[in-house]
Amino acid sequence: MSETGKFTDLTLRIISGVVLASVALVVFYTGGNGVWLLLGVAGSLMSWEYRRMMLPEVSLKDPGLWLMVAGCFAAVITTNLFNLWWAFIPLVAAAVGIWGIRHKRPIWISLGFLYIAFPMAALVYIRAEMGLATVLWLIAVVVASDVGGYFVGRQVGGPKLWPAISPKKTWSGTVGGWLLALVVGFIYALAVDGISIGILGLSFGLAMAAQAGDLAESWIKRRQGVKDASNLIPGHGGLLDRFDGLMAATTVFMILQIF
Repeated sequence: MSETGKFTDLTLRIISGVVLASVALVVFYTGGNGVWLLLGVAGSLMSWEYRRMMLPEVSLKDPGLWLMVAGCFAAVITTNLFNLWWAFIPLVAAAVGIWGIRHKRPIWISLGFLYIAFPMAALVYIRAEMGLATVLWLIAVVVASDVGGYFVGRQVGGPKLWPAISPKKTWSGTVGGWLLALVVGFIYALAVDGISIGILGLSFGLAMAAQAGDLAESWIKRRQGVKDASNLIPGHGGLLDRFDGLMAATTVFMILQIF
């Protein structure tokens, strides 16, 4: 493969990435109601993508889909008004309601909803309670893991990480992602409170979580026989394809904060 061939989708990915990053930066910098609105919309679209993958025969009139959308918005609004603990009420209620509809794979759909909606609510909480710097660090770690994996994997190549699930991912790209995430952690630690082994270790761990989330979504797509969750983002596929790592990393981060 030529050098150009390795990066045939790079220009489109960069343009889409810059647009997404710009929107997120403006919203998170501004704070307030824009944060829960953005995350509510993102969670709703990812719920549609997930349900579309798992139940391709179900139409937009399906009440389960709209229950997922309502659950996402209720979770982020509740977090914004009160705190993250209160968000578990609409999260659990929506999950039980989705399971009760009794389509095929009710447990898969309910768990998928929780996996999508909880980190959306958690990001609202992180922005409100921990500040802009923490949100940007968390997102930057995930982006670094993805970018490092993309470039190092295509330039270095080598043994595949898990070809049965994700044929393009290599061990070199995985390690490249970890290293770039450590660089982000190093910069964040310097900016916030000096060099901290804890921040470096957490950055490394969250990069691993992000890559695990990416693999999990790849497994679901292969299981369902689809290439992308949708085509909403040119060069990236769907929102789930772009933010699967962020959801996993945010979930792990909040579990560590809670316990």
